Amino acid sequence: MRPTAYQAAMAQASRALVRAGVLADVVDVGGGFPSVYPGMVPPDMSEYLAAIDRGFAEMMVHETTELWCEPGRALVAEASSLLVKVELKKGDALYLNDGSYGSLFDAAHMKWPFPVKLLRKNGEVVEEGLKPFRFYGPTCDSVDHMPGPFYLPESVDEGDYIEIGMLGAYGVAMTTRFNGFGETDTVEVQDAPMASMYGLAKRSIPTHKPESEERKVVRFSRPKGAAGKRKRRR
Repeated sequence: MRPTAYQAAMAQASRALVRAGVLADVVDVGGGFPSVYPGMVPPDMSEYLAAIDRGFAEMMVHETTELWCEPGRALVAEASSLLVKVELKKGDALYLNDGSYGSLFDAAHMKWPFPVKLLRKNGEVVEEGLKPFRFYGPTCDSVDHMPGPFYLPESVDEGDYIEIGMLGAYGVAMTTRFNGFGETDTVEVQDAPMASMYGLAKRSIPTHKPESEERKVVRFSRPKGAAGKRKRRR
């Protein structure tokens, strides 16, 4: 999330090139360009580009060396949402018709709490009375689990639909047809994403906290006897 991380990495690469005594045809700073997710508000993209520009100017490279980057997530994360159906509800666990082998790879393996929105069967959007939930996919595999937490109305029930946003980066690329699952319909829509770094929607997605959080108090007791006596310094 820190733009200066690029500049620091480029300085290390420059020192390695000097020690190796080679000239680089291409300097590829890779990816890592961020998008907006719950609790993550990245700096403006211009700050990343400025840091990379400074880092490249300080590198010991030839004037013909090319500068490359791979801004995949930053370009496409906002471009896709997933609409899933709640097949079963057990307490705070919701069983969906998609999961870690489908479009929710990052939610399962990286444990990213993507933004969610509840839609009733009649199309009504419900946003009140939020409570944390965890998701399970349709397979029998124990890794088909998305811990979240995903904050949805407590009234969410079987047959409802959930829109999971900001899935454009790896939601499509990592999808498989494991165990015969993975059938999807792709629809092009014109509404704004759940959040945006480019002015298309709000710049941040707030995180939710329980209304009442228990405070844990840890008390340390002094050992009895000589071990518990303080030593005085002379």
